[in-house]
Amino acid sequence: MAASKTIWLKRSYLGSMALFYITMLLIFGIMQLDKVPPMPILSMQLAAIFLTFFFSFLYSNKSVTVTCLIIFFFQLIAAFSLRYFFIEYFHNPLGYKPADALYYHEIASRFSRFPLHDFTMFMDSLDFMLDDRGMNYVSYFIYRIAGSPENGLKLAVLFNVCCITASSFFVFKLANCFVIVKHAQFAAFIWGTQLYSTYSAASGLKENFMVLFIIMSLYFIIRLYHEVNMKNVILALLCALVALLFRMALFYMLLASVLFMFAMKYPLLRRYIYILIALAIFFTWYFYQRTFDEMAVLRRGADAMDYDTYQGLVENKMNNAGAFASIVSYLSALIGPLPNLIASGGKVNYITLFSFSSFCKSFYAFYFIYGIYQAIKDKRVDLITLLVFWFLDVFMLIITYFTLHDRYHWPHLAIVIILSVWGGSQWHTHRHNRLIHSAYMAIVFVIITIFNFR
Repeated sequence: MAASKTIWLKRSYLGSMALFYITMLLIFGIMQLDKVPPMPILSMQLAAIFLTFFFSFLYSNKSVTVTCLIIFFFQLIAAFSLRYFFIEYFHNPLGYKPADALYYHEIASRFSRFPLHDFTMFMDSLDFMLDDRGMNYVSYFIYRIAGSPENGLKLAVLFNVCCITASSFFVFKLANCFVIVKHAQFAAFIWGTQLYSTYSAASGLKENFMVLFIIMSLYFIIRLYHEVNMKNVILALLCALVALLFRMALFYMLLASVLFMFAMKYPLLRRYIYILIALAIFFTWYFYQRTFDEMAVLRRGADAMDYDTYQGLVENKMNNAGAFASIVSYLSALIGPLPNLIASGGKVNYITLFSFSSFCKSFYAFYFIYGIYQAIKDKRVDLITLLVFWFLDVFMLIITYFTLHDRYHWPHLAIVIILSVWGGSQWHTHRHNRLIHSAYMAIVFVIITIFNFR
C-alpha cells in the first residue's frame, strides 16, 4: 500500500481527536466539578476545537498557496476572537495578568513616537539583555507604523498572523525535503493551526516571530546539506543570528546543527555516526554547566544567574512537586507537554485554552518516536541534523524543569510535526504491527487521565 494513501495525518484524524478530547472534557467535568473552568472559558476552548475541525474541511492539498491562505484566515479569526475574549473576560486585551506582553506593550507605547536612535539609547541605558531586544524592536516598529498604542495592539495581531503563515510556508519547504508534497502541505497545515500560536498572537508574546527564524534557519541548514553554497550559508547563519535576539540559547543550538551537518560531509565521520551521537550526548551533559554560565555573563541583566544558583531553584521546585511530577516532566519532554484539560485559576489562560493541540501531539508523538528510531537506523544525516536541535532544546528543558508548558516546547515543535509526518509514512511503508500503536495510544490515554486527576 502506497505511503501517500496511508499517512496517519488525514482529515478524519482531527475529527477523531476532537471527539475524543470533548469526551474527556465531559468525563473530567462530571467527576471534578470543583475544577471545571467557568463557562466562558470552557466555551472558548470548545470553539477553538470546532474552528480547527471546521478549517480541516477547507484544507486542500492541491496547492501550498491555498493551504497558507487557509492558515492565514484561521489564525486571523481565531486570534481576534481570542483578543475579544481577553477584553470581555479578563478585562485586558493581552490576557490574564500579562507579564512579558505588557512589558513589550508599555515600552513600545512610550517610544513609538521617538526615533529609532532614541529607542536604542533607552535600551542601552537600562542594560537590556541581548535576547530581550528582539521583541522590543518588533513591537517598536509595529506601534510606530500603527501610529498609536491602540492601533498597535491590533496591528500586532495581524503581524503575528503573517508570521504564522510565513513559518507554515517554510515548514512546508522543510518537510518537502523529506516527504512528498501532499504530506508536506499537511505538516504545514498542522503547524499553522496550532492553538498556542493563536494564543501568542492574541496576547502579544514573541514566540511566533522567534520560531519563524528558527524554521527558516533549519531550512537553509538542510539546503546546505544538499547544496553547499555561500547563499545558503549566509541565510542559515543570518536567521540563526536573528533568533539570538529572541532567546540566546537557540543560536548555540542552531550552530551545533550546522557543525554536525558539515561534520557528516566526511565519509569517515559518517561511518561512525552512532559513536559520534553517543559522544555528543555525553559532551552535551558535560559542557552544559559551562555553557549556562557563559550565557549568564552574555545576557547580564537582573534575572541572569549562574548554573549553581539556577539548579538550586530547580531542585526546590522538584522537591515541592514530588516524584510523580518529576516523572511527568520527563515524559512531557518526549511526548508532551501533557494537556491540562481542566484547570483552575490563572492556568485556564496559559494552559487550558489551547490544550487541544497538546492533546493531539501526545498521540501523534508515537510517529515522532518511531521517526527518531528510523532516522538513526537509516543514518539519515539530514533528519538527524534536525534532531540535534530538538535534542539540545529538550535537554535544556529537562535540566531546567520546563517541560510542562507549550511555550518552552515551541522552538522545536515544527521539528516534531515534520518528523511525525515522515515517521508516519515510514511506519506504514514498513507495515509494522498495529498492536504497538494501539498499546501506545492506550498508555498515553492512561497517562493523560492520571495527570488530569492528580
